[in-house]
Amino acid sequence: MRSVTFLAAFFSIWISATSVVYAEGLMNAVSFRPVPAGSAIFVRPLDNSDRNLILQKDFERTLKRKGYTVSKDADLIMTFETRDAAGSWVGGGPNRFVELSNNHDQSGTDAPRVRLNLFNSARGGLLNPDRKEATRTVTPSSFRIDVTIDNKTDGKRHWQGWSSADTGTGSSRQMTRAMIPVIVDGLGKTIKQEPFPLLP
Repeated sequence: MRSVTFLAAFFSIWISATSVVYAEGLMNAVSFRPVPAGSAIFVRPLDNSDRNLILQKDFERTLKRKGYTVSKDADLIMTFETRDAAGSWVGGGPNRFVELSNNHDQSGTDAPRVRLNLFNSARGGLLNPDRKEATRTVTPSSFRIDVTIDNKTDGKRHWQGWSSADTGTGSSRQMTRAMIPVIVDGLGKTIKQEPFPLLP
């Protein structure tokens, strides 16, 4: 019994570890004008939510590490936006295992009737669940960062990029730590569906 429990725990940890290792995000970008190395950039979130203010600091730190100058007086304006997209699921259907119904007596003295469905050849039960009714993910939930760099002197856009990842691969905080360096590395470049590991 102990060996079975150990093997089950081992495979559970192994599956979790491999899912983390191979979790990937996607980076896309379009370059319209150069973003010279060492340029002065002002970073601003599209909305001042608590999460975005934290990301603003993360962007500024990463830009400085990459040799850029962060300044409120910069001609280049980096604007970013974060979005959470809910996924979609199919299947599931009504609960076949537990059924609740009211008593005919409406006095309120009798509790509702509860029926536990252990076995049902037609609809499935606890002992023979209907596998066709299992919930399946059609589109996973995702987290995305959109970034633009515009020149405030002439209003023209230099660069636009976006990075996304399925939220099932980790917390949004973990994902942004992996996304932001990739976004900064891509400044001034055109990138098409380039995968990157979701490990900071």
